[in-house]
Amino acid sequence: MANSEALSRNDVGTTPSARALRGALPGDLVRAIKWIDAHLSEPLRIDTLADVAGVPARTLEAHFRQYLDTTPLGYLRQTRLGFAREQFLNSNGRTNVTQVATASGFNQLGRFSAQYREAFGELPSQTKRRVSSNERAETEEVDDNVIFLTWRAVSSAYQVAPKGCSDALDDLSRAQELAPSYGLAKAVKAWCIGQSAVHNFHMAATGRADAIRLANEALALAPHDAATLNLCSSAFAVAHRLDDAEALIERAIAMEPWSAMGWLRRGWISAYRADSLTALRELNYAMRLMPFEPFRHLTMIGIGVAHFSARNYERASRWISEGVKINPGSYWAERMVIAAAAQHGALQEARRRAKALLRKEPDLTVNIARKAWPHTPDFINRLAEGLERAGVPRA
Repeated sequence: MANSEALSRNDVGTTPSARALRGALPGDLVRAIKWIDAHLSEPLRIDTLADVAGVPARTLEAHFRQYLDTTPLGYLRQTRLGFAREQFLNSNGRTNVTQVATASGFNQLGRFSAQYREAFGELPSQTKRRVSSNERAETEEVDDNVIFLTWRAVSSAYQVAPKGCSDALDDLSRAQELAPSYGLAKAVKAWCIGQSAVHNFHMAATGRADAIRLANEALALAPHDAATLNLCSSAFAVAHRLDDAEALIERAIAMEPWSAMGWLRRGWISAYRADSLTALRELNYAMRLMPFEPFRHLTMIGIGVAHFSARNYERASRWISEGVKINPGSYWAERMVIAAAAQHGALQEARRRAKALLRKEPDLTVNIARKAWPHTPDFINRLAEGLERAGVPRA
């Protein structure tokens, strides 16, 4: 058949999930994942997988839960679905649905379609038609300069700093002039505007509302693009709409389970919800997938936030301080370092840091900090209490 090469299993060991995870997990998990990726179309027996991994089945299952938050069968299903979607997206619509299902390890077409729809929000046949008739043509119509400007803006946006945000918005203004209907550019802009409102980069009263409006426009333009879903989730999160943010990031991770962007956002949402253990697991996973910038400093700050939530103030201060050290423009995170130091009893250190932060952020008050993040009331109260002890003015 014309597309048999696209469905070959000979190079399945280099699928994105395998590439991302190799060297980032315990050896038994790496061996198990390599075997799964090379045998996607075969039935999975846990004893066989344990033999390949070189550990008892119980140990292997525990490692899947600890490091990947799933079971071996759950990972297999997720990987099969991800492989199937890649086949549709990379085939120009010429791939047969039954052939893709079989090559991906699904023997029952009805079950495949149901699980695919649950993961990606559309049936396999709908993905196939969309790729064939619309998506490819639309992508080709986007000028290369638009794509360049947008992804440069993504890199700037992930600095979560005034200059990075400003640089991103400059690039995005030009990108939108050239391609007003490019959803990813709108999504990045939504997050940048949300950042500006939340972190006091500027005090535009409509910042959060503008971010939500742009995110909804981006979702209407690119509802099946994982990067767009991720950045829209970020915009919803900083606007304190955590349920919407969580729903979007779950869809994005289902589409691209190997995405460091996805797991970084997933971890921050868990931190906002005060689920510290889950946040630490997810953020450590993001760090393994992408252990360098532009994600590293945000991941380290997120881990510190999870420790603050769990009242581990010394750990919180250490992790967040390192994140700010990597990217000094993220001085907004100093608020949590100050509060953690004060809560731990290091008042002299907290007051010294507070004076330095107020030189960078002279309009900062405890009330502004209270309104910034969508954390739980308990978290916000402890943050505010620490800042006030350190000398940050209440209002």
